[in-house]
Amino acid sequence: MSPETANRGPDDAFIEELSRLKRRGASVLVVGSARASRNAETCRRLLGHAADRSRRRVLVSTTGRSAPLEPLADENPPNHHRIITHDVDVRSAGTATAPRTTGASSDVPSTTTDTLADLGVELSSAIDSFERAADGLEPSELRIGVDSLLPLLEKYGTERTFRFIHLTNGRTRTADGMIHYRFPVGREHDVAAVLTPLFDVVVELRVHNGVRQERWSLKDESLCSGWIPTTQL
Repeated sequence: MSPETANRGPDDAFIEELSRLKRRGASVLVVGSARASRNAETCRRLLGHAADRSRRRVLVSTTGRSAPLEPLADENPPNHHRIITHDVDVRSAGTATAPRTTGASSDVPSTTTDTLADLGVELSSAIDSFERAADGLEPSELRIGVDSLLPLLEKYGTERTFRFIHLTNGRTRTADGMIHYRFPVGREHDVAAVLTPLFDVVVELRVHNGVRQERWSLKDESLCSGWIPTTQL
């Protein structure tokens, strides 16, 4: 289910603005408690799962657990995907970036980075590669997912992570793509409040009366989907 198809869907203004964001590129912050954030289906939809056309995806793992993202790599040709694992536990910041198998199909290019700068370079390089291969990307063809902001914030702090997100969102938007980041805290969290202005959409996840729900809010806070049931626990 998505906000466009819910029985009690948002009004026409919300749908129109969300469609416009998809056409020109958008950045999405997915927040919610750790329990609610286990709802990976929301992020799979943001990555274009089961779409009626091909997607080109960059899957970024900051937690060392890329497995939940890997099934998406089977939906399109392997060269339509990149997997980047950012190793926040590397002790030497000067260690060179090197390829490493992440456990996905061996045909899917995968890289490990150990500095925030290298992560930004690898993301930009992946987008460049997709643009060259496709001779330009269609709106919303590019989808990027970052599995958690928590390790980045813990290692680099809010200011550096803020700059990284700002630059990465900008590069994604130049390709008319969509990028989302998972941040398993409540929206009222102090850091979430600091980061929210960077995003076009905030998706909140929660578990209410045993039902997982999501709520989509746009920059114009009057445009909101309301709580939408997703899946039963």
